[in-house]
Amino acid sequence: MTAHTDTAAQAVDPVTLWGQVIEGFQSTNKNLHREVAAAHALNAAEAEALLRLTCTPHQRMPMAELARQVAFSTGGFTKVADRLTNRGLVRRAPCPEDRRVVYLELTAEGRTTAGKVRDLVAETMTATFVDVLGPERAVVVAQAMADLHRSGIDRA
Repeated sequence: MTAHTDTAAQAVDPVTLWGQVIEGFQSTNKNLHREVAAAHALNAAEAEALLRLTCTPHQRMPMAELARQVAFSTGGFTKVADRLTNRGLVRRAPCPEDRRVVYLELTAEGRTTAGKVRDLVAETMTATFVDVLGPERAVVVAQAMADLHRSGIDRA
Protein backbone atom coordinates (compact mmCIF):
# COMPACT_ATOMS: atom_id res chain seq x y z
CA MET A 1 0.00 0.00 0.00
CA THR A 2 1.06 3.54 -0.58
CA ALA A 3 1.04 6.22 2.09
CA HIS A 4 -2.13 7.65 0.53
CA THR A 5 -4.05 4.37 0.69
CA ASP A 6 -2.77 3.69 4.23
CA THR A 7 -4.21 7.04 5.33
CA ALA A 8 -7.47 6.42 3.46
CA ALA A 9 -7.84 2.96 5.01
CA GLN A 10 -7.21 4.32 8.50
CA ALA A 11 -9.77 7.10 7.95
CA VAL A 12 -12.57 4.65 7.13
CA ASP A 13 -15.26 4.87 9.78
CA PRO A 14 -17.54 1.85 9.31
CA VAL A 15 -20.41 3.53 11.14
CA THR A 16 -20.31 6.54 8.83
CA LEU A 17 -19.93 4.35 5.74
CA TRP A 18 -22.89 2.19 6.74
CA GLY A 19 -24.94 5.29 7.53
CA GLN A 20 -24.28 6.58 4.02
CA VAL A 21 -25.35 3.25 2.51
CA ILE A 22 -28.57 3.26 4.54
CA GLU A 23 -29.37 6.90 3.77
CA GLY A 24 -28.81 6.38 0.05
CA PHE A 25 -30.94 3.24 0.03
CA GLN A 26 -33.75 4.77 2.09
CA SER A 27 -33.92 7.91 -0.02
CA THR A 28 -33.98 5.96 -3.29
CA ASN A 29 -36.42 3.36 -1.96
CA LYS A 30 -38.77 6.04 -0.58
CA ASN A 31 -38.88 7.73 -3.99
CA LEU A 32 -39.51 4.39 -5.70
CA HIS A 33 -42.39 3.45 -3.44
CA ARG A 34 -43.92 6.91 -3.74
CA GLU A 35 -43.97 6.43 -7.53
CA VAL A 36 -45.48 2.93 -7.26
CA ALA A 37 -48.12 4.06 -4.75
CA ALA A 38 -49.12 7.02 -6.92
CA ALA A 39 -49.39 4.96 -10.09
CA HIS A 40 -50.84 1.70 -8.74
CA ALA A 41 -52.12 2.32 -5.19
CA LEU A 42 -49.81 -0.39 -3.83
CA ASN A 43 -47.70 -0.12 -0.71
CA ALA A 44 -44.11 -1.38 -0.63
CA ALA A 45 -44.95 -4.89 0.64
CA GLU A 46 -47.77 -5.35 -1.89
CA ALA A 47 -45.57 -4.26 -4.79
CA GLU A 48 -42.68 -6.43 -3.61
CA ALA A 49 -44.95 -9.47 -3.30
CA LEU A 50 -46.26 -9.00 -6.85
CA LEU A 51 -42.74 -8.57 -8.24
CA ARG A 52 -41.46 -11.67 -6.44
CA LEU A 53 -44.39 -13.74 -7.70
CA THR A 54 -43.59 -12.76 -11.30
CA CYS A 55 -40.12 -14.28 -10.90
CA THR A 56 -41.27 -17.69 -9.66
CA PRO A 57 -42.29 -20.79 -11.61
CA HIS A 58 -46.01 -20.68 -12.36
CA GLN A 59 -46.09 -17.24 -10.69
CA ARG A 60 -46.95 -18.75 -7.32
CA MET A 61 -45.22 -19.32 -4.02
CA PRO A 62 -46.08 -20.67 -0.58
CA MET A 63 -47.35 -17.76 1.52
CA ALA A 64 -44.89 -18.49 4.34
CA GLU A 65 -41.94 -18.32 1.93
CA LEU A 66 -43.21 -15.12 0.32
CA ALA A 67 -43.66 -13.59 3.79
CA ARG A 68 -40.06 -14.50 4.63
CA GLN A 69 -38.76 -12.99 1.40
CA VAL A 70 -40.51 -9.67 2.00
CA ALA A 71 -39.40 -9.71 5.67
CA PHE A 72 -42.85 -10.03 7.24
CA SER A 73 -44.19 -12.38 9.87
CA THR A 74 -46.69 -14.85 8.45
CA GLY A 75 -49.44 -13.08 10.41
CA GLY A 76 -48.42 -9.66 9.12
CA PHE A 77 -48.16 -10.94 5.57
CA THR A 78 -51.69 -12.38 5.76
CA LYS A 79 -52.96 -8.78 5.77
CA VAL A 80 -50.89 -7.99 2.67
CA ALA A 81 -52.26 -11.11 0.96
CA ASP A 82 -55.81 -10.16 1.97
CA ARG A 83 -55.47 -6.72 0.36
CA LEU A 84 -54.02 -8.18 -2.84
CA THR A 85 -56.75 -10.84 -2.92
CA ASN A 86 -59.49 -8.26 -2.38
CA ARG A 87 -58.15 -6.30 -5.36
CA GLY A 88 -58.21 -9.43 -7.52
CA LEU A 89 -54.43 -9.42 -8.05
CA VAL A 90 -53.72 -12.77 -6.37
CA ARG A 91 -55.60 -15.81 -5.17
CA ARG A 92 -54.88 -18.38 -2.51
CA ALA A 93 -54.49 -21.98 -3.67
CA PRO A 94 -54.08 -25.03 -1.45
CA CYS A 95 -51.08 -27.27 -1.92
CA PRO A 96 -52.33 -30.69 -3.10
CA GLU A 97 -49.48 -32.51 -1.32
CA ASP A 98 -49.57 -30.69 2.03
CA ARG A 99 -52.78 -29.24 3.47
CA ARG A 100 -50.77 -26.92 5.73
CA VAL A 101 -49.28 -25.06 2.75
CA VAL A 102 -51.21 -22.31 1.00
CA TYR A 103 -49.87 -20.79 -2.20
CA LEU A 104 -50.35 -17.22 -3.28
CA GLU A 105 -50.56 -16.97 -7.07
CA LEU A 106 -51.02 -14.13 -9.51
CA THR A 107 -54.33 -13.77 -11.31
CA ALA A 108 -54.49 -12.49 -14.89
CA GLU A 109 -55.12 -8.99 -13.52
CA GLY A 110 -52.23 -9.49 -11.09
CA ARG A 111 -49.88 -10.41 -13.95
CA THR A 112 -50.90 -7.28 -15.83
CA THR A 113 -50.46 -5.06 -12.77
CA ALA A 114 -47.16 -6.71 -11.82
CA GLY A 115 -45.87 -6.11 -15.35
CA LYS A 116 -46.77 -2.42 -15.11
CA VAL A 117 -45.16 -2.19 -11.67
CA ARG A 118 -42.01 -3.85 -12.98
CA ASP A 119 -41.86 -1.39 -15.89
CA LEU A 120 -42.27 1.54 -13.50
CA VAL A 121 -39.60 0.16 -11.14
CA ALA A 122 -37.21 -0.27 -14.08
CA GLU A 123 -37.87 3.28 -15.27
CA THR A 124 -37.55 4.77 -11.78
CA MET A 125 -34.41 2.80 -10.89
CA THR A 126 -32.80 3.77 -14.17
CA ALA A 127 -33.39 7.45 -13.39
CA THR A 128 -32.59 7.39 -9.66
CA PHE A 129 -29.93 4.67 -9.44
CA VAL A 130 -28.27 3.69 -12.72
CA ASP A 131 -28.21 7.17 -14.28
CA VAL A 132 -27.02 8.78 -11.03
CA LEU A 133 -24.16 6.33 -10.41
CA GLY A 134 -23.48 5.25 -13.96
CA PRO A 135 -23.92 1.65 -15.09
CA GLU A 136 -20.52 0.42 -13.86
CA ARG A 137 -20.87 1.83 -10.34
CA ALA A 138 -24.50 0.65 -10.14
CA VAL A 139 -23.33 -2.90 -10.90
CA VAL A 140 -20.60 -2.65 -8.24
CA VAL A 141 -23.12 -1.44 -5.65
CA ALA A 142 -25.58 -4.20 -6.55
CA GLN A 143 -22.87 -6.86 -6.37
CA ALA A 144 -21.64 -5.53 -3.02
CA MET A 145 -25.17 -5.60 -1.60
CA ALA A 146 -25.65 -9.16 -2.90
CA ASP A 147 -22.40 -10.14 -1.15
CA LEU A 148 -23.67 -8.61 2.09
CA HIS A 149 -26.99 -10.43 1.71
CA ARG A 150 -25.26 -13.78 1.23
CA SER A 151 -23.01 -13.07 4.19
CA GLY A 152 -26.03 -12.36 6.39
CA ILE A 153 -27.78 -15.55 5.29
CA ASP A 154 -24.79 -17.60 6.41
CA ARG A 155 -24.94 -16.00 9.87
CA ALA A 156 -28.68 -16.33 10.35
